[in-house]
Amino acid sequence: MTTIRRRNGIRLAVAAVSICLTSVGIATIPESAPSASAAPVAGASLGISAVNARDVGGYATRDGSTVRTGVVYRSNALNTLTDADKQKLVALGVTDVVDVRSPNEVAASPDSLPPVRYTKRPIWDPDNDFYLTVNRIIGSGPAAQQQALGGGGAARMMQDYYRWMITDAAARRQVGSTLRDIATSTTPLLYHCTSGKDRTGLISAFLLTALGVPERTVFQDYLASNSRLAASNQAQMTYLVDRGLVTDPSLFTPILGVQRSFLAASFDQVRQSYGSFDRFLDRGLGVDAATVKALRTKMLHRGGLPPLFGSLDVGSSR
Repeated sequence: MTTIRRRNGIRLAVAAVSICLTSVGIATIPESAPSASAAPVAGASLGISAVNARDVGGYATRDGSTVRTGVVYRSNALNTLTDADKQKLVALGVTDVVDVRSPNEVAASPDSLPPVRYTKRPIWDPDNDFYLTVNRIIGSGPAAQQQALGGGGAARMMQDYYRWMITDAAARRQVGSTLRDIATSTTPLLYHCTSGKDRTGLISAFLLTALGVPERTVFQDYLASNSRLAASNQAQMTYLVDRGLVTDPSLFTPILGVQRSFLAASFDQVRQSYGSFDRFLDRGLGVDAATVKALRTKMLHRGGLPPLFGSLDVGSSR
């Protein structure tokens, strides 16, 4: 009976941690609403129970334009949405949701959505599912966790994962399809993975880079996931430690959060494989010059032009 209880505990625990695991519904910090005349807040939170749900817009580009708000949103998993959350998405005009989680992740935590066009577009390796790999490491116990993740092993695993998203043709197709959807959608679109930080973070970084947002700002947007996920990550680790499944939470810090070196590994692989980001967009992602032009026409504005679609009525939590 003790063995059965422990196995059940492991099943529950491993479903609550890592970049690919179930989102924890931590209460969202209340956010103040700006005045109607306030400038759009870059990366503004949606203010829903999905703690890493935010606007992709509001950032300045190198040529002085601004990425429109209310056009594209990014998020962690949407499996914990309340009725109020769903009403918020409807109010924002979101009609398309692209889910890049693996089939295993979706089966464990299916989205709970208002009526939208829901597209499953998994970025995953069927022969080496990251979700299952991390689950196995957690279930193998503290000694095996130390062997797999200690001594910088977790960070190396993440960097390898970010390089894989560039070298794998299927992963590139999914990223490219999402960018093309953004270019052609006539209503707001939201894309997400489980934590909204790795696959979602990479799509966001490529989108912002294609729009001309400076590298420093792209990385700032990427790293913002750390603060947004801090409370839920702490809750996940506390759960595992209290049940004796993890004794060194620091081993999982690189997996639960993001580091500059992860995204840098992807961009380095882009340079190694394609020579330039523009060539990667075209040859690697299938996002040609006409699509890039459509993205920029749709998502960039100068001066005081309003957002293309809707806009958030909440400010940033950062």
